[in-house]
Amino acid sequence: MTQFYYIAASHELPTGSFGQKKTAMTLIHYVTHMNPAAKDHPFMQILLEKYPQSDKLMEIYETEEDAAGLFITGHITNQDSSHLFRHPLVYQVNSEGGSFHINDEIKQISLSSYKSNKKCLTELFDYLRLHMEIGEELELYSCWAQGRERFLETPKKELDLVLELSTFRLGNEFEWKDRQFIRVKK
Repeated sequence: MTQFYYIAASHELPTGSFGQKKTAMTLIHYVTHMNPAAKDHPFMQILLEKYPQSDKLMEIYETEEDAAGLFITGHITNQDSSHLFRHPLVYQVNSEGGSFHINDEIKQISLSSYKSNKKCLTELFDYLRLHMEIGEELELYSCWAQGRERFLETPKKELDLVLELSTFRLGNEFEWKDRQFIRVKK
């Protein structure tokens, strides 16, 4: 089973990757100028053999936080979510390089994980602010998938949350919980 996160909207939203800070460079540039020791790594040797001209591009992230961001997948058409969402277009949201959960305990255990998680959340709320009109409302929901089936379990009403983007500020603690329905208003 896998935890999935969703945004439901009444209009099309942009899809793709958001927030990652990456640099593209060729394999040869990477092993010559950035990380010469990588030439000795078996995986890099395989890549260099596969691409003898070494013109294959690779993406580099300088920090874990740079690798953190969002990936929004085009709206879901193979699952009925009408019993859950009022809006017809449902998009899957993936946190890349982090999660949608921050608190002081995570911060104390691993500051880099905390920063990556916080960046995923920051990117989520920045994405919503950027792609919502004033007066608009979106719906967020998280649930576990059971095989190919999603949206089988009902939301936990005690976790319902309404966020007003104009006043919401992400603090040091936030968690987008399982079966939590979040109504976001702008």
